[in-house]
Amino acid sequence: MTILWIYNQPLIPEAGGTERITSLVAKGLSERGYRCLGILEFKESDWSMTYNDKPVDNLYNFLKANNVDVVINQIAYAKWLLEAFLTNGGNQWHAEGGRIISCLHFDPKSTSSLYYLKSLRKKSLRTYINIAKAFMLYPYYSKKQDKDAGKTFNWIYDNSDWYVTLSERHFPYFKKVTRRSEYTKLTAINNPLTFDSIATKKSLGKKEKMILVCSRMDEYQKRISLVLKAWKQLLKDGVVNDWELKIIGAGPDLDIYKEYAREKKLPRISFDGRQSPEPYYDRASIFLMTSCGIEGWGLTITESLQKGVVPVVMDTCPVYSDIINHCYNGYLSKGSNLTYFVNHIKALITDERRLHAMQLNALESAHRFTLNKTMEKWDKIL
Repeated sequence: MTILWIYNQPLIPEAGGTERITSLVAKGLSERGYRCLGILEFKESDWSMTYNDKPVDNLYNFLKANNVDVVINQIAYAKWLLEAFLTNGGNQWHAEGGRIISCLHFDPKSTSSLYYLKSLRKKSLRTYINIAKAFMLYPYYSKKQDKDAGKTFNWIYDNSDWYVTLSERHFPYFKKVTRRSEYTKLTAINNPLTFDSIATKKSLGKKEKMILVCSRMDEYQKRISLVLKAWKQLLKDGVVNDWELKIIGAGPDLDIYKEYAREKKLPRISFDGRQSPEPYYDRASIFLMTSCGIEGWGLTITESLQKGVVPVVMDTCPVYSDIINHCYNGYLSKGSNLTYFVNHIKALITDERRLHAMQLNALESAHRFTLNKTMEKWDKIL
């Protein structure tokens, strides 16, 4: 069986979560005997296509020449990619027996326009007027957002042979907005672990008093400002005098975070930019995540588990409870409440026995998300 992915980015595993997971799933399927062709890249502006940096002028001929049996659509939150594929020759290929799997890599419920407006770094008078308007008309906008999402999901579902989310916890909202009579093509396949192996108990002896953040530096989605505020409070409380905070990742708001740390004179913070994260996980003891509720899975959470780094995560997304068993292998901190978040970090910092026990539990729980177990789920639908 030959499998092709379609996406709007080339297959560079370091570029982002979707690319990394595509690479891992292709690797796992290849090891099971599937023939994986990688990504056929589409440009949204004109629907042009490239494969291995070479233009593809006739999609149908390309699919037939490469004996493609299954196409995996990596954008299942918007119509344009699948529409471009079908319009340019994919419809004929599909009618002749080709199969389409559409994968949703985010939470199906996107953030509200009110949250987006409030998160803007620079706000004009017009922005504040729009914030007030969005607040007063929130029920209307929320209903319209759900209606628009339902139309999009239904269209993609109708034109796919499987619709895959990252967790069954995404099903209730999906069903609420689509209102279908059947969901036989709806299934869930979680992301696998991203590193090659799970750390050993012995490796925990190399842990340092390091708290790690591994994220894109983007306040709208990742809210790293909350990490900095938590660090400020921990310093004030005098519990992190011999600990350090390492922040790795790049993005549009990195300079803003650096300026905040300088302005507040926060010690023992380092912003290391875009780095290979594995060596940091090897050394870190605690992992922090403050993202808003649009994460589809949270790759960095499972990365922390497989390296014995205890995650403290703001519980803004239902899928996090698939990964974290509260108080066992990590903490799900209530909503976006900074006090709860700080107290959970304190609980680990001030109790070495608790920290070590939860590190061991993290390693044990990581075995639920091995690549092999994820591939078993892919086998079933393929």
